[in-house]
Order: sequence, then C-alpha cells, then structure tokens
Amino acid sequence: MQIIIVHPRLSEDRTLTITPRLIAGMIAAIIAIVVLGSLLLNYATVGRWPWSEPSVVQRSREEARQQAVLRENINLLARRVGEMQAKLMQLDALGERVAGLAGVAPAFSAKGVPGRGGLLVSSNPMSAQEVSSELDRLEAQLAERADYLSVLDAQLTTLSVRKAMTPTVMPVTHGYNGSSFGWRVDPFTGTRSLHEGIDFVAPSGTPIVAAAGGVVQAAEYHAGYGYMIDVDHGNDLVTRYAHASRLLVKPGDLVKRGQRIALVGSTGRSTGSHLHFEVRLGGVAVNPNNFLTHGPGKKPVESFSKVVTLPAPGALD
Repeated sequence: MQIIIVHPRLSEDRTLTITPRLIAGMIAAIIAIVVLGSLLLNYATVGRWPWSEPSVVQRSREEARQQAVLRENINLLARRVGEMQAKLMQLDALGERVAGLAGVAPAFSAKGVPGRGGLLVSSNPMSAQEVSSELDRLEAQLAERADYLSVLDAQLTTLSVRKAMTPTVMPVTHGYNGSSFGWRVDPFTGTRSLHEGIDFVAPSGTPIVAAAGGVVQAAEYHAGYGYMIDVDHGNDLVTRYAHASRLLVKPGDLVKRGQRIALVGSTGRSTGSHLHFEVRLGGVAVNPNNFLTHGPGKKPVESFSKVVTLPAPGALD
C-alpha cells in the first residue's frame, strides 16, 4: 500500500509505502507505551513494581492505615450507638407519659434509669464485637418499644372513639335550663312527676346540635315529645331531642359531634319554645348533667328553678 504526499512547498511528490512490517511495528510501539504507562502509574500509586514483593515497612504501613480506618469506623458506630441509647431513654419517658393518658401501666420506665455523669479519666474504645452486640440489643429493645407503642395507639384510638360517642356537647348554645332532671310539679296536671331530662329554654328556630357522634335511631313525631330525634351512640347509650320545630336528619343518618340535627320549637306536650334533652342508658333515663358537666370547658348546668320561684315558660315535659 502506497500513500502519495503532495504539497506546494515540496519540489516533487513523495511516496510513503506502508508494508505489513511497518504496521506491526506501530502496533508494538503503541502496546509498549500503554504497558509502560500502566507500570509507572502502579509504581506512583503503590510505591513498588508489580513483580516486586512489598517490603516489611510497606506492609506495616498499609496494615496501620487499614487499622486506623477500621478504628475510626468503629468509633463512629460506637458514638451512634450512644446517641441511639439516649434517644431510646427519651422514647421511654414519652411512652410513660402517653401510657398515663391512655390509662395503661407503663411497660418501660425512664425513672428506673440512674443518672450518670462525671469526669472522663480514661476510656477504652469498644471493639467491633462489642459494637455489634450493642446494636443487636438496641434492635431488640426497639422492637419491644414498637409493640408497646402499638398497644398505646390502639388504646388511645379506643378512648378517642369513646369520647366522640359520649354526649358532652351542649345541645343548644343559646338558652338556659328551665327545668332539671328529677321530680317536679307537672305543668299540666299539677301533680308530682319524674322529669326524665333537661329543658333548655331557647327561641324557636335555635339550632339543636348532637351532643355526641352516633346514628339517628328515630326522627319522627310523637304525641308527647312532638318532633323528636333519638341518636344511638353505641353501648346502649341514646340521647333524645324533643319538641323541635323542624328535623334536619332522618333515621339511619350518621351524625357528628356538634352537627345540627333540628331546630328548637314547641311541638307536642309543651307550654313554650324549648328543647327537652334526655340521656338514656339501657333504656333508662339518667341525669344528663352527669355527661354534660364532663365536657371540655363545660360548666355544670344550674337549675333555673333555683333562681326564680315562678315556673319557667318553657319548663315542661
């Protein structure tokens, strides 16, 4: 193979003949350059030629460097183990407080851990085996705490549901107690009779809200109660809202705590505009004050009859 070189500065054309021998020589030169470069790079990095055995000094230096790196990693893990132990103690303290709120006996107590401190005189670094043992122990402790916190979560959820289903919200926000729970003189017959609820005197059309969450059991007209609503809160606990002028829910509806369900009126056996509110447990009427007085931020409902000697205009049924 021939290559002809033509250039204005050349007096005559030149011819370059490429033979197999020339190609083989160029390939060999390239390989030699690559090999020589690799050897030099290896020597600059390792400090010796590949075919030579490392000296005792070089081996000791390399081992010392590896040991230093290993010790640094172990010390880092040991510090992390200490931090995890401190956080575990904080978690125990938090779990103890939450257990008190949930009414569960704390399984782990931070009070049992003695206080520690003082000057550091001397210390021995932990070995890799000791760090591994501590990590295994922390893993087992965290698994136990996770199970315990799951129990607390279930208990708190149950308490939250019970609270939402307990009638503690005042059924009317604007009104006063015209007649309390217990024996009284009936405004129609003039005889003593048991009043099974509380009468909240309020203007007609005043919103009536559910004292707790539940399912509407009845929403109908009753000869004595007028337009009335029964809300089932579970566990045989039912609240009744009577003498309404208008019903805003129907049987089967799911109502939330504080949701509007009716409007105050004077339907049925009534002498004036008011809400007759009852709480029934197992079908038996109980004093609503036992529930309403335990609501957040609620004060006990005082009987209006204790303040005024005359019958309240809405004091009835």
